Amino acid sequence: MLDIFFKQSNLDFDKSTVIRNKGAIFVNAFFIPEDEVCPYCNSNNLVKNGHVHKIVKHCVYSSSLITVKCNFQNYKCKNCNSIFQEKNTFSPNNISFSYESIYEILDALKYANASFESVARTFHITRQNVIDLFDRFFTYTPSSVLPTILSFDEKHIGKAISDHKYLFIILDWVNKKIYDILDSRDKNTLWKYFSSISKEQRDKVLYVTMDMWSTYRDIVKHFFKNAKIAVDSFHVMENINRAMNKIRCIVMAKYNQKTEILEDNHLFYYFLKKFDYFFTKEFDDITEYPIRVQKLKTKIDKYEILKYLLDIDDRINEAYELTSKYREFNKTANIANCEEQLDELIELFLSSSLEQFNDVGRTLQNWRDEIINSFITIDECLTIPKKKDEIPTPRRLSNGPIEGINSIIEQVKINGKGYTNFKRFRLRIIYVINKDLIFKGNPNKLARTIK
Repeated sequence: MLDIFFKQSNLDFDKSTVIRNKGAIFVNAFFIPEDEVCPYCNSNNLVKNGHVHKIVKHCVYSSSLITVKCNFQNYKCKNCNSIFQEKNTFSPNNISFSYESIYEILDALKYANASFESVARTFHITRQNVIDLFDRFFTYTPSSVLPTILSFDEKHIGKAISDHKYLFIILDWVNKKIYDILDSRDKNTLWKYFSSISKEQRDKVLYVTMDMWSTYRDIVKHFFKNAKIAVDSFHVMENINRAMNKIRCIVMAKYNQKTEILEDNHLFYYFLKKFDYFFTKEFDDITEYPIRVQKLKTKIDKYEILKYLLDIDDRINEAYELTSKYREFNKTANIANCEEQLDELIELFLSSSLEQFNDVGRTLQNWRDEIINSFITIDECLTIPKKKDEIPTPRRLSNGPIEGINSIIEQVKINGKGYTNFKRFRLRIIYVINKDLIFKGNPNKLARTIK
């Protein structure tokens, strides 16, 4: 194993110096001589002037930690009398890890399911070692050039990592990369942040996608004068589904859920509770196979189940009809016809006998323009390099890309087992999501793009 390791480096060692102790390996090594020149005068008229050494941890190419005592040759220049040390191509100055080890450790942290602790175990070092290397070799500063399409969203994290419950995430919508993460979504924080970006750059932003958080809308209208706001369709649908679920729960509460006798009342409660997903899920996405109804010890076709549910109460029927109408509109409308259809739906919601759907109607009315903008489609190939003979794929404006990123953030948070440092948490998220980022260091060893 050691032979393999030293083939990867410019070190040589005497096998007689190898010490093995409780799985650890200690090696005394020398740099393979190279033609040295004086770094001050470029003279090669040199004489050897003793040795110095450095202890370096190497944790790749071996099932255990290799501790290397690197011996450096000192030289004296006869031309200018300068004293210098031979080049250290094995490890960075002032760091006790080899270049290759640092690279492999940082590369392992690119994955959301990796934690500082798990990486430490893999490489036979301490958790603090991994943290120190990450802090030292990875930094991130947002580009001075803003993307033309931004996505705004928040992620609930509690107050353990920062003084605020929510992170504010800014996404490059086209490239699906994090532009920046702030430790709060409050208006003052956002105002201060976007005030620091030049008006010239802010004016280049053409679209911003978001959920229905009025603070975001206020911020965009003030700072991004040329941007159209598009409300994410998922959040609109989520709002409607909540209203549907409220009606289901109100109706369900009418019926006796305690009796064991299969009376209508009991079955109503049972069906409303068991098949709650019929009201919030696309009906076509529900399996076509007969569904097992345990209470009746039989299988029933989904169409029969739906009919039974809708016959329980007129309020269920009305709520389901309104929900389905909006779901169909969201799925089939386009920028050319969505305005008229949306206005019709708003009228239906506002005139409903259900207070919960009246509330939804007022929300739709309040965010009308932003909902219409969500039907705008963007040619994906306009800003992403085209492959040969690639057919442009239009993407509807939404927060879809950022919603997927939220699940990665949650994974990083959970696997981290308790981040208390927002700065480090922010960098780790960006490091995991923005796959093309590189870490700083020796250009031959560390500055390699992570794939």
